[in-house]
Amino acid sequence: MKTNYWKLLLLLCGGWWFVALLSCSDEKDVIVYAPEETDGTGGKTDGGKTGSTTTRKVNQFIAEYMKELYLWTSSVDWQEIKPADESDPFVFFGKLIYSADRWSMLTDDLQGVTNEFEGVSTTFGHVLIFGRFSNSDALFAIVLYVYPDTPAERAGVKRGDIFLTINGEEITEENYIDLYYAPSLVVGRGILTDQGIAFDDQAFSMKAETLYENPIIKDTVIVKGAHKIGYLCYTDYTMESENALMALFARYKSQDVTDVVLDLRYNGGGFAQTSVLLGSILAPAAVVQRKDVFLTQVRNNAWMEYLQKEKIDINDYFTDTLSVNMDLKRIFVLTTENTASASESTLVGLDPYMDVVRIGTATHGKYYGGGLFSDEGSKDIANWGMYLMIYRFDNRNGTTALAGAGGLAPDIEVEEDYFPLYPFGDERDPLLGTALEVITGQPAQTRSGKSPHPYTILQTERRGVLVGKMIQTNTNRETSHSLEMVR
Repeated sequence: MKTNYWKLLLLLCGGWWFVALLSCSDEKDVIVYAPEETDGTGGKTDGGKTGSTTTRKVNQFIAEYMKELYLWTSSVDWQEIKPADESDPFVFFGKLIYSADRWSMLTDDLQGVTNEFEGVSTTFGHVLIFGRFSNSDALFAIVLYVYPDTPAERAGVKRGDIFLTINGEEITEENYIDLYYAPSLVVGRGILTDQGIAFDDQAFSMKAETLYENPIIKDTVIVKGAHKIGYLCYTDYTMESENALMALFARYKSQDVTDVVLDLRYNGGGFAQTSVLLGSILAPAAVVQRKDVFLTQVRNNAWMEYLQKEKIDINDYFTDTLSVNMDLKRIFVLTTENTASASESTLVGLDPYMDVVRIGTATHGKYYGGGLFSDEGSKDIANWGMYLMIYRFDNRNGTTALAGAGGLAPDIEVEEDYFPLYPFGDERDPLLGTALEVITGQPAQTRSGKSPHPYTILQTERRGVLVGKMIQTNTNRETSHSLEMVR
């Protein structure tokens, strides 16, 4: 292996930016959002100039890194690849991507992407799904959740709220992205009635702010007889949240919590070390004391031969969290198709050591790790970067080779009901209520009645650059785990 130094972050990715619709019919009516006009590779179509020095350097960067590191490098006939003949880096990148790879991407805004990986963005702080009225082209939005201490929360926006207008106008396919990216908003609210969604006289005024979005959305202890059940709704694996997670579980431990319900239904991923930390907090204490294997990695053939020859260990191991370790033998995890990648790695990593009870619907099914690469040796392309799939993760037993097999199936299947959405921690929520029933053996609080509204959820993937990613920050330079990589 040559000795060049690259700047990178390693991630597990389930998708780029995506906004979906709900529909009142059975038609699969979906809007896909990309931040600017793209060619499907995640970058701007006008980023490279035909024949320019920048274009040639970017193309060479793409070819060099993909040939050596890409998990599916064997799918490319590299003898036929001529980077100097390609006029558009984004089109060139797209030609090299394996047909089943929905996650690798190219960007000419590396700094912006890096900022969002760290959980910092200009935002209102709400996360939405969308629907369409059956008798018009107008859309509506439903608030899945609100990050704490954000403009949306301060404006009074809550989970389950319905948005009907933007600045006095109907929500349409032309303006719906303003709900995420406008500098300011006045949003008209709707209410759910027996007849459907109706206008309310309340409006929310918000101004976007650049801030860190705290992924600890809700934590509480629910007491049911002899059971003290610690509930946590967690939406992104960010390193910034690690101290708060440690403090939260220290509090749960001091309160003698007996069971834990981990709500990952909207968690699309984040940092690998945070997944390892959370797994280490929840796992049996003996596993953590031994520092057993949490996850393994499978790279492309050339890398696997090199790692085996050099006897380089690329496993992730449980880390010392014994001061707050819950020493659980069983955990309940709430999942949906939005539970992706780093979230799935927590479930996969814990599975050999404890009973991981999944409640909800199947997870996203993304078991690949990627790296955000840049070539710091060339100032001309310093803000170009490439997010590239370079490995598949597995558990200690090597029995979770689920690529292409779909997501992790639930042990207990429960569909989320969006009409209405109950607050996190409310046992009327069908997913949490089911977990409480299994834990206590007693029926959960009765819901107010089955939703009479025939809206069909088509897809509910979140917008956001952290969706489906797992970012590794280990410091072993030889194994490409680190911020500085040797190849």
